[in-house]
Amino acid sequence: MSLFNPLRILVVEDESLVARDLHQTLTRAGYEVTALCRTGAEALEAVKIQQPDVVLMDIHLQGDMDGIEAAGRIQREFQKPVVFLTGQADERTTKRARTAEPYGYLLKPFHESELRSVVELAVSRHKADRSLRASEERFVSTLRSMAEGVISTDVLGVITFMNPVAESLTGWSLASAAGRPLHEVFRVSLPGGESVEPAGLMNGTSALRTMLLTDREGVNIPIEDNTTPIRDADGALTGIVVLFRRKEGVAPPVALAEAVATPWPNLATIVGSISDPLIALDEDWRITYLNNLAVRTLDGRREALLGCVLWDCLPASAHHLYYHEFSTAMNKRAARSFEMENEARGQWYEVQLYPYGPGLLALFREITARKQAEDQQNKLEKLESLGLLARGFAHDFNNLLTVLLGNLSLAEMNIAADGPGANELRTARQATVQAQNLVQQLLTFARGGAPIKQPTDIGRLVQEWFAEWPKRPGIDYRMGVSGDLWQADVDRHQIRRLLSNLMKNAEQAVGREGIISLRLARPGHVGLSAADLGLPPEAPLADFIFLEMVDNGEGITPDNLEHVFEPYFTTRQDSNASGLGLTVVESIAKGHDGTIRLLSAWHEGTRVRVSLPAAAMPAGIAQLVAAPTASTATLVETAHATPGLRRILILEDEPLIRQLIVQNLKAAGCEVTPTCDGSETVARYQESLAAGQPYDLLVMDLSIPGGMGGAAAMERIRALDPDVRAIVSSGYSHGPEMANHKQHGFRGMVSKPYKVEELAREITAVMNGKGGK
Repeated sequence: MSLFNPLRILVVEDESLVARDLHQTLTRAGYEVTALCRTGAEALEAVKIQQPDVVLMDIHLQGDMDGIEAAGRIQREFQKPVVFLTGQADERTTKRARTAEPYGYLLKPFHESELRSVVELAVSRHKADRSLRASEERFVSTLRSMAEGVISTDVLGVITFMNPVAESLTGWSLASAAGRPLHEVFRVSLPGGESVEPAGLMNGTSALRTMLLTDREGVNIPIEDNTTPIRDADGALTGIVVLFRRKEGVAPPVALAEAVATPWPNLATIVGSISDPLIALDEDWRITYLNNLAVRTLDGRREALLGCVLWDCLPASAHHLYYHEFSTAMNKRAARSFEMENEARGQWYEVQLYPYGPGLLALFREITARKQAEDQQNKLEKLESLGLLARGFAHDFNNLLTVLLGNLSLAEMNIAADGPGANELRTARQATVQAQNLVQQLLTFARGGAPIKQPTDIGRLVQEWFAEWPKRPGIDYRMGVSGDLWQADVDRHQIRRLLSNLMKNAEQAVGREGIISLRLARPGHVGLSAADLGLPPEAPLADFIFLEMVDNGEGITPDNLEHVFEPYFTTRQDSNASGLGLTVVESIAKGHDGTIRLLSAWHEGTRVRVSLPAAAMPAGIAQLVAAPTASTATLVETAHATPGLRRILILEDEPLIRQLIVQNLKAAGCEVTPTCDGSETVARYQESLAAGQPYDLLVMDLSIPGGMGGAAAMERIRALDPDVRAIVSSGYSHGPEMANHKQHGFRGMVSKPYKVEELAREITAVMNGKGGK
């Protein structure tokens, strides 16, 4: 849709706050919201009157009609595309929802970019469906209006369509002819008694010829006919089309008996060149016919296979798994289609069964490649489900972890290092950090792997991670970090995830005892070349740092070495081995414009090197990064060092986090205004500008379920005050606000869950002008 003709969207949502937020989001995205409805009945009436382009429908609605029933009626009565909004994705609800044939799903909470893409895709698919239906209607209309008779069949010669001319000439209606073999309805013979050659049916080169058609009443009619094969995109035969017309000026024979009746070519002759295996079975499951491909599929000779029972020619498991499908088609005399695996050959087939005489015809179309692709897609969908799960729970869970980390930090400050309870506090904090790592493993997928980079003391990050890692007894863990490292712009959570995956692989390799070494250094200072890190020869080594994980475990065989970075490849036998560890490591390294190189040999251990671009350490930042990790103390120092730091506006929907931030800022002597919704934040900031006392700093949560979040609020505040200083915070985001926060007007960023000292350092940097724009 153009800007001058925006998409018109009807929103059906019984939660008023959610409905208003959707209205704001859609309007901001350039769409026109035609109405906000609370019930299915209201939605039906609104669709009838307003004719929107797309309907956003909550599944659970007030009243007698839920969203699924309303969506079904909208599809049937008004042919409008419906996109479901839901906070639940259980199997029962999803199965019911599919019956309404929606054009998309959005799982709450969702990002504005997800909403936009699903809406645009739904409208595009709906247009394509309408175009296809119109095309099919024109095609059928064209066939019906043709002067020639038209009969189409499936691959086995069963009639699927006849136009009115064909009905008139044969004496059969489509209703009575559909499902019958072609030779029963289109009974033809050649005037001279010649055989009807089937060659033209296969290659489409048969010339127009004169035939005698015997209609349903036994009357002979001279016709001209032409037969054309129907093939799919892969060239496989799927049916035939017969075009014929009455030949004027030719007198039919006086009596039918005077003509030599030559039947339509028998099925075995027609399907001999079909590009899929085909087998004919009698009522006792014995093979009465099979084409050449079927002979090869059953690994036998035609003479030996004819007369054999089908189940004796297939793997033993086939009878148990698929007998019901075959017997249902045989006993009910009904066509049947299903998928079947030949375990002996590792192949999959789509099997189509058709009643034929007293037995069956079985057409086997190999779909091994498709099944493998589906398996791959299923794995990707599981990862996407993992991402949806992470996005759904990360906000609340990371909020709780932030509260735990913050309060544990405060408690540690108030207790002497060797005082009662100090060890327990340190243990609790370490366990909370480990819980944070587990969440970040999910968020690696939820974010789509997009790194949220921050200037980071990489040496300190690695040392903190190493100290927190739970060590196994029997393994000698070693670490070396050079003292001359530069900073790096990295996603701290993803680097921790990278280290964790490498360590898990190393621990798996060494087993119960062994040595694992971790080293972090500048490549030129330890004699490594660009080739040693997998870098181009011209790459300036001075611009890189590298980390290396070495173990003396079992190593990797040459055959497996070339597959180690492939998704889902694993040599581990335990049930939770996903085969994604090194794939994620490679993805993280590449996402940071770095490289990964793995060196290993069987029984000689493994060495993994990851290179990352270094960043020069700006003046002033080194001292900030290396400063002691004090929380309230750092804020107090910041407040004293920055006289203007007195009035701070907070956007945070989680009460406990809000309380934690307010408590620390007030202890630093700041005046703090907490808000829990972006609309309120914008209003407070506008009031401060009108009073001539703008806030010195904003700390804004990005995601506010059911309300305006930090991104939307920031857009409005920047319109009021382009020089606003703000820090963005979130527990999850695959959008650009976290990965590129400066482009959206934020001068700093903290990713939940964070420690109080992390927020303190970020506030210090922003207020000292280090955050920049």
